[in-house]
Amino acid sequence: MSFNHRYLWSTAFVTSSLRNERLSETATFCYFLAIMAFDWLQFTLIATTPNTSISLWSTVGSWSTFAVTVLGLVYLYRMNGGSNGRKFLQRYFPLSVTVGWKFVVAMFVALWLIPRVLAGQNHETLGWSATVSFTVINILMFWRIGAHLRSLSDEPSV
Repeated sequence: MSFNHRYLWSTAFVTSSLRNERLSETATFCYFLAIMAFDWLQFTLIATTPNTSISLWSTVGSWSTFAVTVLGLVYLYRMNGGSNGRKFLQRYFPLSVTVGWKFVVAMFVALWLIPRVLAGQNHETLGWSATVSFTVINILMFWRIGAHLRSLSDEPSV
């Protein structure tokens, strides 16, 4: 997609493009990525605002979640075919919910398991273990959603 300032500033241009179904899959994805990045950046900044009670592992966890989310969304877009893909958002949301629930369960299991496996370890070790575990689980979730998107993008158009 070549850059056109109207994609950023002209609501009338964007509305017209949507009305005439001329907004490309790439442009739609870029809007989606921008909104997700803004939202997660806000959450990350709130979570990591300097405060005496925020640990380094918590700060790293917040920023790694932000990075994995942004990079994961770009990965999913590519797995859907990138600029040649179709129906990214229509596919992304249902797959994210159905795959995501399973990974939410995995996170709760990790939260339960980490203190039991690392019994007797200090609070910092438990925090770093949770941070690493959640990052890995998040990456695996994006990978799994990507596998589903890839299978859909490989199917011929109907």
